[in-house]
Amino acid sequence: MKNSIYFLSLLLISCAHQPPSAIDAVASLYSKSIVIPNITYLSVDSIQLQLDAYIPAKNLGGEPWVEFSAQRKPVLLYIHGGGWSSLNRSIRNLNFLPYIDKGWAVVNIDYRLLNQASFPACIADCRYALNWIYENANKYKFDTTKIVVSGESAGGHLALMTGFLTEDKEIAIPHKPILRELKVAAVINWFGVSDIGKLMSFWNSKSFTEKLVGDTTKKEEIFRLCSPLTYINPSAPPVLTIHGDADNSVPFVHATLLHESLQKHGVKNTLIVLQGKKHGDFSEKEMSDNFKAIWKFLKEIGIEE
Repeated sequence: MKNSIYFLSLLLISCAHQPPSAIDAVASLYSKSIVIPNITYLSVDSIQLQLDAYIPAKNLGGEPWVEFSAQRKPVLLYIHGGGWSSLNRSIRNLNFLPYIDKGWAVVNIDYRLLNQASFPACIADCRYALNWIYENANKYKFDTTKIVVSGESAGGHLALMTGFLTEDKEIAIPHKPILRELKVAAVINWFGVSDIGKLMSFWNSKSFTEKLVGDTTKKEEIFRLCSPLTYINPSAPPVLTIHGDADNSVPFVHATLLHESLQKHGVKNTLIVLQGKKHGDFSEKEMSDNFKAIWKFLKEIGIEE
């Protein structure tokens, strides 16, 4: 009997020191988030611009089927790249899965491409998507004090513009005013464009410039109006930039100019340089390290716990 008790004690001690079974982060997404697809956030020029909302929620298995979180959640507004002229919101779904795993809400949007409207139309669309988040904050429990905007390449540019603009007078769609102040808590910029004029000089494509700005007699003014560097001031939101120093599509100078200007104005920002990397060709290890840096950055500015 004593031997049995001794053996049982050893077994209990052994079990107590076993590591808990690991939860598969990808598999567990089903149990803590739902997707509400194809929400029209803006109707303009006979175009229905849509978004997909990834909302923290519990699947109930019966009526009413879904229970939204009672607690306000941080929100990622994600904007895809593609040279402002191609791709769509579905192309980058994997880019924001880490935020869903962290319990964030994610709003993933489309915007007007250059075959539909020239600059600054796509910038205006992104601001309207930000406005949609404010309009639906109570419904989906968005924390509007913790909105982060992110995107890659052209989407990085649009994320910066969405975060840096403080008013929409020059950008807004005629007869569709945004009636509230829109603020974001931070921008996560993946190799985005900071100076449109500099990029157009580098690309040296007359046809693309015409597509971008429409009336080329006003191109310099449109370049200024649509460049993130134009809007940097001490009140700009914190920015984390990730950029490869061998990028041949959006040269690395866009990251350094942005970083230097933010520093000059006293805006908190971090530049992650990926040595020898081009336009997003990051390894699994590099992506893992990138997100460690993102969580560290967001914790430093009080968005992540």
